Amino acid sequence: MSIRRMLMLIAALVLIPSMALGAVTEDAFARWYDHIAYLTEEAGIRTVGSMGHDVAYYYLLEEYERIGMSYDDETLWKSGCIANGYDAFNIVGVKPALNENPRIITVCAHYDSISPGARDNASGVATVLLAMEYFQQLAPYPDTELRFIAFTGEESGHEGSLMYVENLTPDEKQRSLATFNVDILLVDAEDTQAAFSCDTLGMRTEDGYVSGTEASPAVNAGARAILAAMEETGLFDAGEEGVTWCVPRHLGASDHESFHLSGIDAVNVCFRGNVAEGGSWPGVMHTPEDVMGDFDLQRSRQALEVLLTAVEGLAADHGYGG
Repeated sequence: MSIRRMLMLIAALVLIPSMALGAVTEDAFARWYDHIAYLTEEAGIRTVGSMGHDVAYYYLLEEYERIGMSYDDETLWKSGCIANGYDAFNIVGVKPALNENPRIITVCAHYDSISPGARDNASGVATVLLAMEYFQQLAPYPDTELRFIAFTGEESGHEGSLMYVENLTPDEKQRSLATFNVDILLVDAEDTQAAFSCDTLGMRTEDGYVSGTEASPAVNAGARAILAAMEETGLFDAGEEGVTWCVPRHLGASDHESFHLSGIDAVNVCFRGNVAEGGSWPGVMHTPEDVMGDFDLQRSRQALEVLLTAVEGLAADHGYGG
């Protein structure tokens, strides 16, 4: 471990409020960072069909198996698709519920990229691995199945997630409680405008599925769980000086949109900037400059704590945040 990286990790650990520590342990956070570094520096550009994409794919398969997912008991499986003109695969890990016909909560991110992609989206797929490892250590939920998905083909039109959702049965769609899509969970240290955000496009109601608008975003089960988790952990408090976060907004442009189109509550968890104008993606996104850098790891770890709290709260209580 480099001295610089060690100092960054120590700073993140020291500055996090003690009430937030628990879900994201020191070791888990270090592995999260290492996943990002490997995908960025060893795999590199991960365009579907490239060698970097294949390196990332096999690396993720090994990590899913290390965490405990297995083909033998069908907790590990691959979801095929055509992405960027190539045969490709999403990777799906499942933590089954104790009972039959459970609600389904999905945590997902895309592993393809058109740049080295530290922010977009090695940080997101590393978060899926961290969440999967955390929940694998917990007892199964009676009535909630957890799915952890590394999607491909996001950069070529959400092809991986669209095919995955298309192949869900009507029953699976109905039982899908919420999807948490993670797309960019790193923020540069000097970026004081970057906001912890949850973007949503629609929600289920008693009268059917309602699409939100920019003027009135639809706050669905995923978004409500994120907001409840922020309150429970005390993180991203709007009243705290220097803290920047955004209320749910009506924004798509990632794999949560595929779930939305099928009437499944979904939220995109990310860091966006330019808060006053609703949030823009990092300037280095989709450029050769999206590499490892001087990140505000404190904010990343806070975001991880909020996400795990939201998923755990919703898994244990389907009305969490409602």
